[in-house]
Amino acid sequence: MQSHSLSTKDAMYLEDILAWNLLAAKKIHFAATQCQTPQVKEELEAACRMHSTHYEMITNFLASNTQSSAQMQ
Repeated sequence: MQSHSLSTKDAMYLEDILAWNLLAAKKIHFAATQCQTPQVKEELEAACRMHSTHYEMITNFLASNTQSSAQMQ
């Protein structure tokens, strides 16, 4: 059976991606709370949801792969 492990470089890159998405979601959410124009606010909220969704998808992917590899051992 083939082992599915991440290199240190890959793991660090995934950590960066998570941090970027979380930071983007926080900054966009803040901008949306300060925005007075309804259409712009709506677009900012949509962008915030997108980054939050990406963060959750990556986190879930990593969690499921961690569980899978733990079960293989």
